[in-house]
Parts: sequence; C-alpha cells; structure tokens
Amino acid sequence: MTGSAKVFRETAGLFLDVAGKGPGHVPLHPNAAHFCIELHSNDGFLGNAREIHIEYCDQWHRSGLEQRG
Repeated sequence: MTGSAKVFRETAGLFLDVAGKGPGHVPLHPNAAHFCIELHSNDGFLGNAREIHIEYCDQWHRSGLEQRG
C-alpha cells in the first residue's frame, strides 16, 4: 500500500474492521465471498483522491484478482 500516512492513521479502524469481519463474513455468505468497505472523497479523509476500496477475499488467484461467481 502506498499513500499518505495521515490517511492511513485516520482510517486505521476501517482496515481493522475489514481484517476482523472479513474472515467471518465469507462462511456466512458463500455467494459473496468477499467483505469490503469504501472510503469516498466526501468522507473527509482522502484529500484529492476519489476513493479507496478495501477488500478481504477468502481466496486470491494468481492474477491477484478475486474471481466472483
């Protein structure tokens, strides 16, 4: 990950939320095998950035992209 230390510091709780809830979400929702949140520019964290998508996936493929059913 790259970016502003201030942004990561101010949003650390959201990263922790994904890390904490992601693994439990997948077994309960097999048709939605990922858990994610998005930070938008109007959330007040991102400055000139458009958005950040933070995603937990139970399985990653060689391409680095999750295959969604």
